[in-house]
Amino acid sequence: MDVLPRQAADAVANMANDLLLLESYPSPKNIRFRPYTWSEPAFTFGVSQPWAKYREIVPARYPLVRRSTGGGLVSHLDDWTFALVIPDGHPLFKADAMASYAAVHEALLQALLLQGQTVKLAPMPAGNRDFQSPDDCARRAEPNDLVRSDDGRKVAGAAQKRTRSGLLIEGYVWRPFLPDCDWRRFEKDFIQTLSAVLESPAVHVAEPTYHQFDHEGTWAKFASRDWNERI
Repeated sequence: MDVLPRQAADAVANMANDLLLLESYPSPKNIRFRPYTWSEPAFTFGVSQPWAKYREIVPARYPLVRRSTGGGLVSHLDDWTFALVIPDGHPLFKADAMASYAAVHEALLQALLLQGQTVKLAPMPAGNRDFQSPDDCARRAEPNDLVRSDDGRKVAGAAQKRTRSGLLIEGYVWRPFLPDCDWRRFEKDFIQTLSAVLESPAVHVAEPTYHQFDHEGTWAKFASRDWNERI
């Protein structure tokens, strides 16, 4: 598992870098993990969601950018954020969306339990139920989301995009619900638990260099009204 260095960027650049991680990574057969931060507060929303619905409720001072993954509205005002790409050769790529979702959140759970955090995976409901990314990601917990075990508040969630060559998972942890968490330790622990779940040793690598055409084109996509307001 290639572990990229943590970088800070705005919403457009972060969403562009996540998609580049999926589509243009120099070592496409490697699992790659990208933790990152936000140079300015922002909100993102899922690829199939209507722009007007969220622009109406997100304060105008905050950028609002459409993700390439599914799900609903996510606040990046105080979250711990990451992207993970599973290549097509990994067994988890062939699994259904619920299985890949559960695997990543199991790694999150184990990392937080190492600090004694009161968290658990949201249970599956009785009976059959298709996986659906929640419309309001910060409030509604889906099965295998990470929630506080004392009051049920949602702590973490993720959204996915699958192509022929890989699976992109964009995830977040809402830090205000874990006020005593040591986030530097958490990052190290999460890399180790994720490495174990994926059965792929973690290798720290340099920030990848992408072809200028790919980089500029992907950035322009997420900065455009054609993309963000297309629905």
